[in-house]
Amino acid sequence: MMILNKSVSALKMKIDNYSIFRHLEIFIKVIECNSFSAAAQKLNLTPSSVSRSISQLEEQLGVVLLKRTTRTFVLTEPGQYLLSRAQHLLEELDESLVNTASFHRHPQGQLRITCSIAFGVCHLMRLYGDYRKMNPDVSLFVDLNDQNVNLNEENFDIALRITANPPTNFALRKICNINWVYCASRDYLERRGVPKTLEELEEHDCLINPNVCDNWVYQDSEGRSRPLQGNSVIEVNSTLGLQHAALQHQGIVSLPTYMLGDHITNGRLVPVLTEYNIKEHEYSLFALYHPGHYQDPKIRSFIDFLVENITDRPVWDEWLMSSRAENSEEV
Repeated sequence: MMILNKSVSALKMKIDNYSIFRHLEIFIKVIECNSFSAAAQKLNLTPSSVSRSISQLEEQLGVVLLKRTTRTFVLTEPGQYLLSRAQHLLEELDESLVNTASFHRHPQGQLRITCSIAFGVCHLMRLYGDYRKMNPDVSLFVDLNDQNVNLNEENFDIALRITANPPTNFALRKICNINWVYCASRDYLERRGVPKTLEELEEHDCLINPNVCDNWVYQDSEGRSRPLQGNSVIEVNSTLGLQHAALQHQGIVSLPTYMLGDHITNGRLVPVLTEYNIKEHEYSLFALYHPGHYQDPKIRSFIDFLVENITDRPVWDEWLMSSRAENSEEV
């Protein structure tokens, strides 16, 4: 009996050191979907990570839960037992967490956000400063990263993404449309002239981000997208780097207006060819989050704050709205 108790205690200590609840969630999803690949898709994970999670769970427990074949799997007796108990356990855990969260009705704790480097540098810090005036108990952790971070594999509450094709496996809210324009410094345009057509633009020094595939294109007479053959004097895989090159009078750049508003307003950069639609598709800023986490006051209140304060007429687009209004009056 003493040997058995020692064995159980050792197993409990081992399990406590692992993300056991995440493994159980994946295990249950595999059974529900009757497929490793389908479960991976539902959980926004790779099939290999799902398989690895099941293997780790089996290793921790010291039993085989699923007998795998080339095309399917069969639940073992320990697997059937764990499934029946784990489903009830996770349901109770969810209920307990919701009830615990209900004790606090105001936003508090650390808010973890991942977003692109450019948007974080240009706007996120200012927005958080205004938000914190109303929510002083919320601290901020930010990951500035131009790679798409998987919310299911990383510990973040919100991902701010600018895209034409938002993912469908997360909850999301659209914050605003993102416009793009060509622009250059006044000094550069005085030296080289202001392009009036796309053909003239091709004769200018162009500042290019080689990782952005649908920049520097136009629609031909048949509606097909064609690349502009500009003189690419600088290529850099950073929008902030391109912005700095434009401010240093190096050439014409194509950038989102959230990076340009202040510089255009103060005259350091001048937009050109604004009548052309640079992008083939409409880009927007989205806030992505886990559906079950939206009841967290800090997550819900920050997303609401972004929607209310950025609006569909962002402050960085005030010059663009005025320009379009003037063009409309002229017509």
